[in-house]
Amino acid sequence: MIRSMVNDWLRPWMWKYRLWLMCDIALIAADKSAIEKAQKIMLGYLNKRQSAALGILVSALFTNEAVPQKLLFAEGLIHQFRVNRRFAAQQEMRILITANMSAGKSTLINALIGKQVARTSQEACTANLCYLFNKPVEDGSIYLLAPRLNLNATYDDLMDAGQAGSSDIASYFRSFVHLDSPSRICLIDTPGVNSAINREHGIRTRKAILDEQYDKLIYVLNANQLGTDEEIRYLKYVSENVPGDKVIFVLNKLDNFKSTDDSIAASIEGVQHDLVHLGFENPVICPLSAYFAFLLKMKQNGEPMNEDEQDAYDYYVKKFSRPEYDMSTYLDESTTPVQAAKDERSALAVRCGLYGLENILYGGSDR
Repeated sequence: MIRSMVNDWLRPWMWKYRLWLMCDIALIAADKSAIEKAQKIMLGYLNKRQSAALGILVSALFTNEAVPQKLLFAEGLIHQFRVNRRFAAQQEMRILITANMSAGKSTLINALIGKQVARTSQEACTANLCYLFNKPVEDGSIYLLAPRLNLNATYDDLMDAGQAGSSDIASYFRSFVHLDSPSRICLIDTPGVNSAINREHGIRTRKAILDEQYDKLIYVLNANQLGTDEEIRYLKYVSENVPGDKVIFVLNKLDNFKSTDDSIAASIEGVQHDLVHLGFENPVICPLSAYFAFLLKMKQNGEPMNEDEQDAYDYYVKKFSRPEYDMSTYLDESTTPVQAAKDERSALAVRCGLYGLENILYGGSDR
């Protein structure tokens, strides 16, 4: 069978197939020792000249030099493997995201990824832990493991995931922040801790805070429901169990504020005072509108909007063009430098607040 694939002497014009096959094996196996083992098996069916060509291909996979002229027919596969190899070599950044119900945690996750991957509603959306992994390239597909593997998950598949058990989702993260190469990221979505109907949700989340390995914890606060007893109790729990330098607070839903009745600056100051009182020294607070950020990414990537989304987008474009709704002005400049935007949509990405949060998480420079 191997001979028929790699060295069918009756069909000599198929010589490219053995090299394409080697690329496929490399992309699937990923591990260098496994690739070399496959190469060794294939060499048993090739002559000296054929073996040399296969060796040149395998060497090309593990360098960043120009693809040899004779291998240009496989250049796309070689490039894809190189991108995957560099991506896999990065240290994974793990970010746990937590909140009470209705704080906009799922909307924030959708905004960070730039796609509708998490359920959003006024009810409890996340019942179990969900691990969301960034992919090195945009291939137009979302992978779902819950528990069976689905390499082209639909919207309905994603919305049903996580109700019966933990799930893994992999998608390319569309970031506002420009990076030389995509970062290897895992977002850990946790259930809301204050569900009166499902007390088990809070237990799972508290256990995740203690047991999961993560570099940062994003705590999402609802700017319209600050200072509740449930919030204070949970903030106290986090302050007692998570190092302060790991925690980033997102003050969400500021798009609902009215300039005549509400003060963003006063709300941030009040939150900061409360967090310090609860034991968070020098808390990092990122004010933003997760929903507007998500709509901006939809526009940025040419995603179709329904009538309600388009109306909301038009409304927020006007609202966030006003100076008092520029979330970047409320960020601590020592925490993250916000670059000057080059066009209107980039300016709105900065003003909605998500650019500042992504800059804190990933670093990078303005597009």
